[in-house]
Amino acid sequence: MNLLIFSRPGIRIYQELRRSETAWHALRFYNPLEIPVGIFIQVSSLSAALSLASDLKYFIRKYGAEHLFEISKELYCTAAFATGRYTTREKLPDPWPWKLWYWVVGDGTILKTQTPPGSISQVKTTQGGYLFEVICTEEEFSVHQFVHPNKEQ
Repeated sequence: MNLLIFSRPGIRIYQELRRSETAWHALRFYNPLEIPVGIFIQVSSLSAALSLASDLKYFIRKYGAEHLFEISKELYCTAAFATGRYTTREKLPDPWPWKLWYWVVGDGTILKTQTPPGSISQVKTTQGGYLFEVICTEEEFSVHQFVHPNKEQ
């Protein structure tokens, strides 16, 4: 289980966390990695990832655009899904029916869509951005206004 925090456009969240004694104190037992889209933090379990995200909530809101939990190699989930999964501990259907694709473009903007743009697979650098496969709750899936990354806004 890992925690991925996306930076807001124009902000390097890693540097902002380093500047804060409180945030860096929360990260002292982890080895956070700065990546092009934000910060990646390896943790041992879902409960540890949820706890760390809770400890960093202020900084995620101030400097981050969004955060996800990596539940298996190159498969992420939303905070709502992770929290629900932790509290219910029910066996999940396979495949999970609700999935989003997050495309983080060069300036840090996150575009969300129900289908992957083109034939691109998971978490690969694409046309100046990064693609993430994200499972979500039914409510998140149904309330999003989706924008296809290949279309102009």
